[in-house]
Amino acid sequence: MTSRNPYQTANQEPSLKRSVLAYIDILGFSDMIKMSTHLETHEEELKNFYKALMSGRHWLQENQLTPTTLSLFSKDLFTLKVFTDNIIVGWPVHDDGEAELAQAFFRLGAFQLQLVNQGYFLRGAISVGDAYIDEFAVFGNALIEAYEGESKLARDPRIILSPSAIKMVKSHLRYYAEERIAPHVSDVLQDTDGQWFLNYLACILWAVDEEGPFYAELELHKQAVERKLQEYKDAPSIWSKYAWAASYHNYFCESHPEHFNDKHKIEIELFRSKPRKIVS
Repeated sequence: MTSRNPYQTANQEPSLKRSVLAYIDILGFSDMIKMSTHLETHEEELKNFYKALMSGRHWLQENQLTPTTLSLFSKDLFTLKVFTDNIIVGWPVHDDGEAELAQAFFRLGAFQLQLVNQGYFLRGAISVGDAYIDEFAVFGNALIEAYEGESKLARDPRIILSPSAIKMVKSHLRYYAEERIAPHVSDVLQDTDGQWFLNYLACILWAVDEEGPFYAELELHKQAVERKLQEYKDAPSIWSKYAWAASYHNYFCESHPEHFNDKHKIEIELFRSKPRKIVS
């Protein structure tokens, strides 16, 4: 059977393809395993993690081509490689990369929201460069740039854009007479430290005109962040990462006052960092 992997060509040696590539891992995965082992809940944790990963993976892998379009293409649009908490996704670029980048933002945003709402926060990076991916190997400068972005720059539970991805986004913005109407504008935000990152909560508004915001999904996100703030209140270096998630959640709500109000936001006292007297 012919492989549907877009990086593989029958009877040809592996070759690099210019790609949009994402490198992602699950925040605190090793600590999660250690804690579940200590509490003797590792079997339950495994089942929960597996269920969450399969649910999120659906958004990355399944239904990427409809039955109608499937007959038009001999290859999938992207390939996916998962090893426990490490996820690599590559989209070979066929033209200027706008379609592939849009696909990446759409699918990775849905994947991230699905995992977060089940308690698994993600950190990663998106790059653009040469790559090759199959069941045996992942290779190329796109992988190196994305890995370095995830390990050195992402820091918080966010998927950042590496310099090559930012460069591509900027080139696409120039296609529009008014940059603010470009699709990427709603997909990406710039953080206070200058990093560009995937605005995954934008998924909440995907069908806003037809069905209204997905309020239930936003509530699940709120609850997931609040649980982490409570869980790590005595571990400042970890707690600060979920304080970032809380701040992002509230920013998203405040950016769309036509849909959200204070009841959708996380109580600021749960994550505001301020000094206080040692006695009251």
